[in-house]
Amino acid sequence: MLPKPLAPFLETAADAAIIKVLTHGGARTSKPSGEVSAVRTLTLDGFDEIASAWSPILKAHGFRIDLRAVFCHSRPHVTFPQVPHPKYAKPPAVRRCELADLLIVIDHVDPFQKIDDRRAVLVQAKMLKNGALAPSGTEWIQHELLAWLPSFTFVDPGYDPRSRDLNGMPLMGSPDHTAEYGGIDLKASPPVWRHWLTETKAPWFSADVSLSRYLAEMATGDVNCSRDAVRGGSDDWSFTVEELLRVTAARPITRKSGVLRGNDNVVGFITDTSSLPDGGVGGGDSSVEGEVPEWPEGPISTVHMTARSIEDSSDD
Repeated sequence: MLPKPLAPFLETAADAAIIKVLTHGGARTSKPSGEVSAVRTLTLDGFDEIASAWSPILKAHGFRIDLRAVFCHSRPHVTFPQVPHPKYAKPPAVRRCELADLLIVIDHVDPFQKIDDRRAVLVQAKMLKNGALAPSGTEWIQHELLAWLPSFTFVDPGYDPRSRDLNGMPLMGSPDHTAEYGGIDLKASPPVWRHWLTETKAPWFSADVSLSRYLAEMATGDVNCSRDAVRGGSDDWSFTVEELLRVTAARPITRKSGVLRGNDNVVGFITDTSSLPDGGVGGGDSSVEGEVPEWPEGPISTVHMTARSIEDSSDD
């Protein structure tokens, strides 16, 4: 990944960008008012701002950054056998929930130096209550999936039907860093987005860090921030990351356009594929904030950042 000494500079740049979009929105979204609109604003505007802020830092050290961000307002559902969770040891025996809200992938590719590194993480967004993460009821099923990582299968069409064991062999990276909860407080000044590790015992979440620090450490290869993966790898984790990127990329932006989300000829590709109206309070999605328990089924929202040598003209 990128040189470790760059981490504090990347963190400072990312922090300003994140605060800006969570406070005001951005070019594609208005000020967020809840969980869905915060994810939408971060995906469509936040990472664009982060990439722009990181670009001069990386350029000074011989790197460039490509970004492909897609907000789908949907995500794939999976099923898995009940663990069961101590906070929700109730039926059904076969659980079903969304996989996560967002997949973040950062690649460092340099064929001249024979570098081909990938780090990835699944993120479940959750509004903070009095500064803490506080799932309730069936929300613990989501935590059960992300904390214990039981074997699961996708419900939605378009995904390989094989069972996935992200704890299984061959093991790639640390399973403990597969998924994080993104805790959001839009009422704080400035607004807050922090990442928490999942735990299989009380207090259920730990080791929270700011999103800006998390991304900086992820980009510079800190093993505590995200999980190693292999581009094109056959292990269940690497395979699933690749598949999630591919399925999101393969869906047309609109039914009429036929333009693929992951067009390889596009750099800095950012799109909103949801059916949410533009503009208005809450990033244009006030109609889905509040007590809506789940988003529609479909591909996961993805953010894919690739760092390359400036001399590398490839775009794979």
